[in-house]
Amino acid sequence: MKVIVIANQKGGVGKSTVACNLAICAAKDNLNVALVDADPQGTSMQFRSLRQADDISALAIIQPSIFTDVPKLTNFDLVLIDAGGRDNILLRAAITTAIHGLLLIPLLPSAVDIWATEDTFTILREARSIGAQIDAYAVLNQVKPNATVGKQAREAMVELSANNDVTLLEAQLGDREDFKKSFMGGLGVIEYDPKSKAALEIDALYQELRNRLGLNS
Repeated sequence: MKVIVIANQKGGVGKSTVACNLAICAAKDNLNVALVDADPQGTSMQFRSLRQADDISALAIIQPSIFTDVPKLTNFDLVLIDAGGRDNILLRAAITTAIHGLLLIPLLPSAVDIWATEDTFTILREARSIGAQIDAYAVLNQVKPNATVGKQAREAMVELSANNDVTLLEAQLGDREDFKKSFMGGLGVIEYDPKSKAALEIDALYQELRNRLGLNS
């Protein structure tokens, strides 16, 4: 069983959208998938309630016991954790659970959002300082179709990531309506419009993470 923790202390970066879409990609890849909602807002659980297909197991864990609860989910190939945005003991416990796989930090391509990600890097450094061996990755999300802005954000993030031992992934996700429309219907973009740019982007992200984890379908 492998774990992907999707977290960022800053809210509004699309953690739930990324988590749910990755869960669907994994299910389509014939993996037994669990989606853990570790955010009291319950967005991922709401998404699962809208979904008609019974291909993803979903459960809410909004207690610090998530660190000991998740390793017990041994009947799954992949567990994705949608971690809440506030810096509290629950978020820190969820991030530490990434020792069983990897930590994925979605962030928006703006200077303000990139600077705000420093708070998440601080939590990561503190977890590592007490012995948690966490492989951490960042992904740019909601990138607008403006090559200059996206390029500048990537350049800034490469330097910041390197200083915090976080790898910026090659894959990135655009600011596309398909993500919003499909989510409201309990669908992943790979189902909503398999040939769309959004579908190609989330599949590229899933494949990159799958290779990092060494998952075999």
